[in-house]
Amino acid sequence: MRGSDVIIEMLIAHGVEHVFGVPGDTSMHFHNSFFHRKNRINHILCHDERNAGYMADAYARVSGKVGVVETPSGGGALYVVPAVSEAYNSCIPMLCLSSDIGLVSVEQGSLTDIDQEALMKPITKWNQKIKIGNKIPYLFRKAFRMATGGVPGAVHLALPENILEDEVRFTDEELKGSGLTGCNSPFRYGPCDSDLTLVTEMLMHAKRPIILSGGGVHLSNAYEELAKVVETFHLPLATSINGKGAISELSQYSIGVVGANGGSMEGLEIVQKADFVLALGSKLNNVTTIGKTLFNDSCRIAQVDIGENLLDANIRTNVAIMSDIKTFLEKLLEIMKAKDLEDTSRLDTWNKFVCRKMQEKQARIQKDVERKEDLVTPAYFFNMLWNLTDEDTYFIADAGTPTPYLSSYFRQKKAGRQTVLPRAHGSLGYALPASMGVQVAKPGCKVIAMHGDASFCMAAGELETAVRCKLPIVFINFQNYAYGWIKTIQKLYFDEKYFAVDFGKSFDTEKIAQGFGLNAKTIYSNTEVKDGLTWALNQDGPVMLNLMIEPPTKTIPPVLKWEKDAAKPADKRIKLTY
Repeated sequence: MRGSDVIIEMLIAHGVEHVFGVPGDTSMHFHNSFFHRKNRINHILCHDERNAGYMADAYARVSGKVGVVETPSGGGALYVVPAVSEAYNSCIPMLCLSSDIGLVSVEQGSLTDIDQEALMKPITKWNQKIKIGNKIPYLFRKAFRMATGGVPGAVHLALPENILEDEVRFTDEELKGSGLTGCNSPFRYGPCDSDLTLVTEMLMHAKRPIILSGGGVHLSNAYEELAKVVETFHLPLATSINGKGAISELSQYSIGVVGANGGSMEGLEIVQKADFVLALGSKLNNVTTIGKTLFNDSCRIAQVDIGENLLDANIRTNVAIMSDIKTFLEKLLEIMKAKDLEDTSRLDTWNKFVCRKMQEKQARIQKDVERKEDLVTPAYFFNMLWNLTDEDTYFIADAGTPTPYLSSYFRQKKAGRQTVLPRAHGSLGYALPASMGVQVAKPGCKVIAMHGDASFCMAAGELETAVRCKLPIVFINFQNYAYGWIKTIQKLYFDEKYFAVDFGKSFDTEKIAQGFGLNAKTIYSNTEVKDGLTWALNQDGPVMLNLMIEPPTKTIPPVLKWEKDAAKPADKRIKLTY
């Protein structure tokens, strides 16, 4: 077998069903091996390596499997960097395979020569260049272990062209995959008894406790255990933006998203009154804690995370526990039941306060929904989107207009990672390709991608991929002819001096989408939203709904810091440092 044949066999042995990629000169042996195994593994051809990486990232988020992206050498490896970094910093298990020039050509000024190991080192959990063909099985087994074990993350293997074409021999036993690498967090470790006892005692003595869930609950697949803890012991639960969907946001105990982006004034008031916070799988960074102002000074904090890197780092804690979230909750449930903490009356006053605040939040949102403007208002659109979609729908959003509204105004109907947001870097151009990874992972579900016109222009070429692959995604474009997020910052903090944020109005999103073969419509006002969205949701193939929305100079989105600062004199506003 050639080295490229062995690589494909190792992917198959590890349960890989889909690979997202772009061809290149140095990849040809690899692609030839794909051709001869196309009935066993599906290669999805993309137009840009970054977009292919975003597809693999989102595929991993919702499938529980490792997302695999393959790129050619040189520019291909360079172009995939943003996607690899997003997966790495978001703790998403991704395997990036980049073909490379032959080892004999290294450091000879060859076309596409670049030190791929050095390039990938700061943005991967582990990365290697394969220099000896007989180590391929070992390195692939290690790659899958590293991507999924402990804190998940992106890993990278560089594949020199001579390794791809050289003949190698292996036994069937050597070509077997690792049995523990089919899903996230295969290696689980739990808390010690003394830490469990301490957390239980803090919960017992707390009068205003909450749970704050981050993305770690998704990575640990701890939905059932978390719901049992919340409902059995009547504990209000807030999430970071990454933790959205940790429980159903229709639950009476759900506070929704808290933090600078997508948080609410009401949620902030609740958390600031809490006397104990159990933080699960959250980095507790400046976005989540609004520059470390989320908790009051006397609040006791227990933080649980699977890795030690960010434990007791951003916020000082009373106890920091390194543990898998699912395992921690299973054991916490056992010990709390033994302490007879199931009495509903114990936290009755606190839960009534939380419920009242959530009612106030919904009433405030409803006023925004009913606000009359000439163009489409995001509040009205997201309300209609909630009414017309079911609990199995997946929502992918770019940074900018869609993210804060989806986070704050849209209540996810059931637990799970059904809201996909690129929060490591707040990347533009993510949602359009990422939605394709989600649709490949969840072929029977409705998938909705939401992006602004800036993001759309970055990734529009992948509409051809959606049409060719027959992916019935609903693409929603929020058109305001500007980098809306940046323009709002200039409005609030830079004396409305707008620079390098506005586009011309010469491009027509509807016609662009139609040119790629999609059905498309443009919606100009709230009165058209229901019929337009109903039409889009009932299309058989990919479809574009273009929303002409109010400009950012007129409407402040639900970004908590912005909402607070908009009410202050300009000289009293301080931009949040991330």
